[in-house]
Amino acid sequence: MSNWLLLLSGVLVLLPVGGIGFLLLNRARLARRVQRQKRHYEHYRAKLQEIHSSLAQANGSEEVAPLAQLFRATTREEVAALKQAVVEAYGEATGPLQKSLVSLYEMLGLVADDIQIIHNGTLEERSQATFRLGWLRHLPALSTLERVSKHSCTELRLVAIWALTEIADARAVKSVVIALSEANGWQIMQAANRLMGMQLDLTLPLMELLDSAGGMRERRERIMAAVLDLITDFGAQARQYINPVAGRQVALRLLDSQSVNLRTRALRALTMLGVESSQEVDAIIRALNDAAWEVRAVAARSIGDLQLLVGLSGLQQAVSDQAWWVRHNAAQALKKLGDAGEKALLQLMQSDDRFARETVIQVMQGS
Repeated sequence: MSNWLLLLSGVLVLLPVGGIGFLLLNRARLARRVQRQKRHYEHYRAKLQEIHSSLAQANGSEEVAPLAQLFRATTREEVAALKQAVVEAYGEATGPLQKSLVSLYEMLGLVADDIQIIHNGTLEERSQATFRLGWLRHLPALSTLERVSKHSCTELRLVAIWALTEIADARAVKSVVIALSEANGWQIMQAANRLMGMQLDLTLPLMELLDSAGGMRERRERIMAAVLDLITDFGAQARQYINPVAGRQVALRLLDSQSVNLRTRALRALTMLGVESSQEVDAIIRALNDAAWEVRAVAARSIGDLQLLVGLSGLQQAVSDQAWWVRHNAAQALKKLGDAGEKALLQLMQSDDRFARETVIQVMQGS
């Protein structure tokens, strides 16, 4: 029995030692792999430097093809290093050289490999492949990136959105917006900046989404909300990217939606696009009487932002609204309407409504 105890004790002593040994062996293997990858990368970077002038002067893929024969990558480590070298060189290049590097990347089979990774790789590998195709602005990969933008993983969808906006093709706009229907406010704001960076007229794809967003009602509403949020996030530049007449017409129609969510967003979008007709002005003022306090609150703010003096009496009544946000926004809006608004605020300070008086005092004091 004592022999078994001694043997068991020995095994228990050796287990931690064996574990440490395995860990050290694994670290050594990883270090060797990193060193090999570094050597491969440096080799490919040097090769790219050698043919730099030839690539820059290449006139079309026919002249790039012989240069592609100079590269050989058979192992996954070599392929990864070659991708890194070409992608980094692309980032440092300009004009014709960038175009030649994209052709080289494709001729070496690296585009096809990235597409294969997107279909079968891990999430991290898919994310990296998606980034590379976007970074290289590889237009033929558009359909693949659109499929990635529908992935259930939020992080992967966001990388796909970045890649699609980097390619900057109008055909990608719808996929970007549909992907944003699952995004939060901050992500939509970032995407708005990316879409503006595309320097395209976004009227047609965005209006088509608002007019014909199909599928389940809930999903359709999310897509419409994403479009309206984008228009709002475009801010003062909204009219540079959206035809204001078309945008206002759609926003007006959505003000009659059964969805509170869409009515509030339609008001914000309409405010950013500006109003020109009496129909548009009347629609905003009518929204002060909406059944939902959220809509009334946004309407009050819109009247102030647009400085619609015709909405003065409606704002005075709204300062006595049951909802605090409506009262607050109405008083703030009156403050933006110049002398007429300030006169109305002074009158409201004498109101019999205690809540109205308190709201006006808070706004007048700047709180």
